[in-house]
Amino acid sequence: MPARPDLPALHLLNSVFAGITGQDLYLAAQLKAGIEQALAEEGCKPGAPGTFAQAVAVLQARFGGDAARRGFFHWDAGDSPASPDSLWSRQQVLDGLKRLAPYAEATLLITGLRAALCPRGHRWTERRREAYREALAFFDALAAARKRTSANVTVVVL
Repeated sequence: MPARPDLPALHLLNSVFAGITGQDLYLAAQLKAGIEQALAEEGCKPGAPGTFAQAVAVLQARFGGDAARRGFFHWDAGDSPASPDSLWSRQQVLDGLKRLAPYAEATLLITGLRAALCPRGHRWTERRREAYREALAFFDALAAARKRTSANVTVVVL
């Protein structure tokens, strides 16, 4: 059975590099494979979302042809000094949305949310699942409320 494609990562690549991929998942998959191969050659841990997001940010800064039109912001919930549902985390995401405000199209990438809400070795309880759903809904609503009416902001959670 073939491996399931990582749809959030492909969607991220399609939204950040829409001018290159043309929203084609096959081209996004090739781009993803190239990034993962380069990361493996550098000795980075495969599948680490923060590392992948940093590579995407570097590529977007280097090759994002229409960088004046497209913005990108990455927030890692694991790096936040407080829990993802705290005011501190909300302020960090708001700061990122302010940086994305001038762009007609932007991508807000959130990584480490699941791990921040349910640390390794703990079980997913109903309370943690509800907190995760509430955090997702909150960040979606926050992005929708804080964007320009003419802007297209994509929220991707890895």
